[in-house]
Amino acid sequence: MRHELKKFFKAFTYAFSGMIHGIKRERNIRFHLCAGATVIALMRFYELSEPEKCVIYLCIGGVIVAELLNTAVENAVDLWGKEISPHAKAAKDCAAGAVLVMSMCAAVCGIKLLWDTSTFSEIWEYFACRPFATLGAAVWAVAAFLFVFGAKTSKK
Repeated sequence: MRHELKKFFKAFTYAFSGMIHGIKRERNIRFHLCAGATVIALMRFYELSEPEKCVIYLCIGGVIVAELLNTAVENAVDLWGKEISPHAKAAKDCAAGAVLVMSMCAAVCGIKLLWDTSTFSEIWEYFACRPFATLGAAVWAVAAFLFVFGAKTSKK
């Protein structure tokens, strides 16, 4: 039993290793993490029900899962060499298409749940009246940009 428990927890280290691999090497995963964090931070301005919050969390998680699966497919296909067969191209394109579909579904859910001009005004007024909050948002924007586009991605 102890051996089985050890194997069980070892599986978590593999999962975290895969997530770290994706974050280090895939710009789009970093972009979606930053976009998701921004949406979660801005959710405080909305009066969302618990199921609505769950939909947003599931959408964010779904997009990140799709990106990780896309990365897995790309890495697996790349094992077979640099020549891209029609089947390898189709596998990579389908995986990328899955990310696109999930991202579009998440965007539609976000628009349906969060598109509210009065809340947009409230967010604008909040930051307009709080210079330190505005500075914090600017620092976040720069840090997110550098995290997404500044990280060196070495594909080995």
